[in-house]
Amino acid sequence: MQLLGSVASPFVRRLRLVLAGQPYQFVALNIFESEGRSVLVQHNPARKVPVLVDGEQVIFDSGVIYRYLASKLKFKPLSWDQENGLTTINACTDSLVELLLCKRSGFDVTEDKLFFNLQHERI
Repeated sequence: MQLLGSVASPFVRRLRLVLAGQPYQFVALNIFESEGRSVLVQHNPARKVPVLVDGEQVIFDSGVIYRYLASKLKFKPLSWDQENGLTTINACTDSLVELLLCKRSGFDVTEDKLFFNLQHERI
């Protein structure tokens, strides 16, 4: 099993914790450089990390990967309250990532703009 992703991604880090103690290889990608992006696009048309490669099975999206691993590794299913909590955490994390990417792209994320305001509200 291989987990492809960036070292800094909170979505990748979460899965690395899930996989702790399991036999797998972590493939660190710099998704902001062409070499890392070319590896990523070979596995995920959405061009997002993480990606799990388990033999012939390729899975992307951290939530889908978690469900796959939970089934494969026979984890106890999450309760609906836990699922809702995870959805809230994902929304907050996604907003933080969006704001970081905007900031790295030169935008002032403190401006009174709808997109920035919505992201800050979710955090």
